[in-house]
Amino acid sequence: MYEFTAEEIAGAVSGEMLQGDPGVLFDRVSTDTRQINEGDLFIALVGDRFDAHDFIDRAVSQKAAGVIVSREVDTGPWPGPVILVTDTLKALQDLAAHNRSKFAGLVIGVTGSNGKTTTKDLIAAVLEQRYAVLKTDGNLNNHIGLPLTLLKLDNSFGAVVLEMGMRGLREIDLLAGIAKPDGAVITNIGETHLERLGSLANIARAKGEILDHIDPEGFAILNGDDCMVRGQAARCRGRVVFYGTGGDVQLTAQDIRSPEGRSISFTALTSEGKIDLNLPIPGRHNVLNALAAVGVGLEAGVSLEKIKKGLGNARLTSMRLGIKEGKRATVIDDTYNANPASVKAALEILADVGRGKRKIAILGDMYELGTRAFDGHREVGEAAADRQVDVLVTVGSLAREIALGATMTENPPVEIISFNATGETAEILGKVVRPGDVVLVKGSRGVKMESIVEYLLQMT
Repeated sequence: MYEFTAEEIAGAVSGEMLQGDPGVLFDRVSTDTRQINEGDLFIALVGDRFDAHDFIDRAVSQKAAGVIVSREVDTGPWPGPVILVTDTLKALQDLAAHNRSKFAGLVIGVTGSNGKTTTKDLIAAVLEQRYAVLKTDGNLNNHIGLPLTLLKLDNSFGAVVLEMGMRGLREIDLLAGIAKPDGAVITNIGETHLERLGSLANIARAKGEILDHIDPEGFAILNGDDCMVRGQAARCRGRVVFYGTGGDVQLTAQDIRSPEGRSISFTALTSEGKIDLNLPIPGRHNVLNALAAVGVGLEAGVSLEKIKKGLGNARLTSMRLGIKEGKRATVIDDTYNANPASVKAALEILADVGRGKRKIAILGDMYELGTRAFDGHREVGEAAADRQVDVLVTVGSLAREIALGATMTENPPVEIISFNATGETAEILGKVVRPGDVVLVKGSRGVKMESIVEYLLQMT
């Protein structure tokens, strides 16, 4: 964070200084007493299940130098600045917006139903060839995580890549209003959060809110293969660049190949010419994510050769398409989250990586699909059969519909097993998984499929 006085911070968050020296300087914020450093400004957030005001004493004892609160607290003889606000969450967001206003570098916002974390990582890898880059850590892409990321910005960075997630209308609008991105990427529109938003059209409108915040001198890199994304393009006042593998796009790919299943190569056709690119990650769907990164790189003045180098060295956030070698089997860890489109893409990767080997798909419940819950799960089961999965294991009550969808096909998996919860799988998997197998593990975050990955990797 840039260095601000307590007085300036109070002004930025519309707060009242209850005590302390208004000239005290802060360059770091904390919202977690377990991670406070000496001299931090502690913001006491209030959630459904916690109230950080209850931990003010701990923050002070750990040498926080100031606090922002939404009610008066007893700090005893401690002399540090206490700033009173109406809402500490809004104060966090307002301070993040104030910090961003001091930043003269490039700000990129990435949203979409699928692939936004991978796309964020690829964009960061490209921009790192020219700038010192800050990016969203893990999946901290919401109304708390994005402000915390922005509060790490200072002049040591030249660019920041922000992932923006949402569950409803106006949420991307809030995040983009704080971040004020110079460039926006929308990866696609899918069925994630369909339960809350009701239709793909509403999801598209919600994702498209990022485009309302692009200035005329800014730009948007949009998936031209997705008609729902195209439908939002007019909201952008800046330059619009479409990418895709279909027609009427400025960035496209040809000669896509994945000879060993664990990486993917293609030729990118751009306004600056052709270039052969290689991604150290599997999955044909990642060609689109890489094209988005190419588009951002070109807008940011990164040469094609440097873009190639960046993509070739890209590292993905954990629990996303990590191929891990266990003693008994190869495990594809894609456990962070799931919806029908992302599971189908993961099954394609299983087919590539497991070429010539025995393939096992362990698939958990997919949440927030609304009226599409049953059909969406059954379609995934059909896709598992189409990809010639040998063994299908489902985890959760909804995931039983995946099993049902697979059994209804002409060529179902040889073996289909269903469990209610991850804790039930260990004994059976020990008997099912054989040496040399390739195993995909994927499900919604709440199913905690990562515990299955840990078990598989420990198998001997």
